[in-house]
Parts: sequence; C-alpha cells; structure tokens
Amino acid sequence: MKVKTSIKHGTKYVYAKLGAIVVAIQQVAVVKGLAMWEVERVSGAGPKKRLIVSARALMPLPVAVGAN
Repeated sequence: MKVKTSIKHGTKYVYAKLGAIVVAIQQVAVVKGLAMWEVERVSGAGPKKRLIVSARALMPLPVAVGAN
C-alpha cells in the first residue's frame, strides 16, 4: 500500500535524526499510517549505506543564499 507524500524518488533530503544528506530511493512500507522510505546516505568516498526511515524525518535541503 502506498501513501501519498511530498517525498520524490531520486531527490536529496536531510535526514533529521542524523543530520546526514540522503537520496530517496523508494517507498517500502506503511507503518501506523506513516510512509517509510528506503534512502541512501550520500557520503564522500566511503560505502553508501541504505536506511529505512519515516517520511516525516526527511526534510528538503535548504536553498543556498544567493543561488538563482
């Protein structure tokens, strides 16, 4: 079952609990009415780790000041 959220596949977000930048992969489950997403951490040269997180723990990346 899919739940409609504003999270988009392939978009970068900040995972609030870790403060890490992640990329949304796909919605994988619904737990107690909350959409759960598979995300992949964006890190330097290290291995990428996939996590299952709640959609409400994902925040859009802030827009850089002065960026057009």
